[in-house]
Amino acid sequence: MGGVNQEGVKPAARLGDVFDFAAIVISVGLIGQVFEGSSGAPRIVLALAFAFFVPGRAIVTNWPAMARWSEFGMPIILSLAVLTLAATAALWAHLWHPLGLFQAEAGLSLIALVLGMLRRSAGRAQGSARRARAGHQSDTS
Repeated sequence: MGGVNQEGVKPAARLGDVFDFAAIVISVGLIGQVFEGSSGAPRIVLALAFAFFVPGRAIVTNWPAMARWSEFGMPIILSLAVLTLAATAALWAHLWHPLGLFQAEAGLSLIALVLGMLRRSAGRAQGSARRARAGHQSDTS
């Protein structure tokens, strides 16, 4: 179950990339809908997907220990917690501006998602290089 495919990548790492890419697509889609000023079902669906998944995924992708617990469940829990905390703090500080809050959350989430994907990709490249060196050393022995 914890195997490695022919390219030396664990299936869980691929799943993380798929979830990160989906979160980026959701964020960019919702940002586009908001700046366009459109309304309707697509914006509602994207807003729900964002609220339930994206900020939490941005946290999980940069916290590998959390990803081992659940690649999909933890982002939902963390998203709802983080968004509720941010909204509550904005209300208490008398700085309630839902659009500004969304823009900050979306921007920070996108940055964290891209950084997480780059970190994971760099880790895979280093692992491939180590395996190649180890294979070369065992061939020469």
